[in-house]
Amino acid sequence: MTRNSDDSDWNRASRTLSIEAPTCSPNDEAVDLRVTGAAPGSTVEFRATLVDDEGREWASRAAYTADGEGTVDCTDRAPERGTYGGGEPMGWLWSMRTDADARFASLGDRAEVPVTLQASTEAAATEREVTRVLYDPGVSSRRIDHEALVGDLFLPPDGGPHPVVLDLHGSAGPTSHRLAQTLATHGFAVCSLQYFGEPDPIPDGLARVPLSYFDEAAAWLHDQPDLRGGRLGVVGASRGAELALLLGARADWVGAVVSYAGSGVVWDTPDGTPAWTDDGAPIPHLSGEGPPERTDDGRVRTRPVLERGFENASEAARRAATIPVERIEGPVLLLSGGADPVWPARRLSAVAAERLARHDFPYAFDHRTYDGCGHLIGVPYVPFGGVEAGDVTARATAHAAADSWPAVLASLDRGLNEH
Repeated sequence: MTRNSDDSDWNRASRTLSIEAPTCSPNDEAVDLRVTGAAPGSTVEFRATLVDDEGREWASRAAYTADGEGTVDCTDRAPERGTYGGGEPMGWLWSMRTDADARFASLGDRAEVPVTLQASTEAAATEREVTRVLYDPGVSSRRIDHEALVGDLFLPPDGGPHPVVLDLHGSAGPTSHRLAQTLATHGFAVCSLQYFGEPDPIPDGLARVPLSYFDEAAAWLHDQPDLRGGRLGVVGASRGAELALLLGARADWVGAVVSYAGSGVVWDTPDGTPAWTDDGAPIPHLSGEGPPERTDDGRVRTRPVLERGFENASEAARRAATIPVERIEGPVLLLSGGADPVWPARRLSAVAAERLARHDFPYAFDHRTYDGCGHLIGVPYVPFGGVEAGDVTARATAHAAADSWPAVLASLDRGLNEH
């Protein structure tokens, strides 16, 4: 066949639209994704979808202009339009949103989740499926076998013994094992410890939780033959992060602390009850002031309540409620969002960071704070499209998760494996 330079039929026939991406990849790692075989300068419509554990479809879309080679390299090319903008290598995943009434994708029951990728031009279309591995399928779990403790233990695939991390939920109670499963994939044995709710013997709600409960958990973990002895890492979110810092300052079994949207100051509960006790005595705390605010879309903002409580507290009250984080014997990582609607996590985390600096803290510490990020940071590369409200953006939330995750792993490794 003789080809003429203007023979568009030949050009269309010689091109095969294709999506290049790893068939299988860990979900906490970014991947390179390219579309090839388009006509140079043509518009390539790209779409990615997944179905979560509740059967809800989450989807992203973007329209790109193919380069002179007929390629769209999603790692550095900005889309013309779509659910994300700018050069966002993983925008096709984190910008996913759903038409269902859900803020977050339910991803945790399965070790792997398939993602359908579709690309089309005026002349051709293609589709393929890739698998994102949420956690190593070899990770095992078992309930804590102790009459006074409630929770689950997640173990890495190999035999160990492994360094141990205590995973502490926030005031909403246990919501997901994603963090524990992902940390176990990276070689940490993780105890997701429940400290209020059901069943007995733990308190029904976040009120007068005894710190001795966590000492009991640490002692039990030290007695397990398949776990490494020594100090434990403590990772907490929200009130669990406040608790993580408090335990680190008071317990000699803590060797590293990671605080997700936490507080360097102790607080009571919304009804004025002390949250934590030590030998029956309430830990000194601050109280919020006034009613929460409600946004135009009906969401509750409790942040102003805590801001007023912090501002109006006496200097003596703030001093008594401030956690002596300089007593922690290991690295400290503080993570916060500047647009957190739940409480002023940036400011409350800065209280801890400034105290560490003032006391010439001998271990590594860092406060990473992110504009446009709310109360959720967590493990990266999940659909964040549902978090957008007020000043919180999916892009900032995704960037916070991606930036902080390597630091989380490094901090725990430094505190538990290098001592």
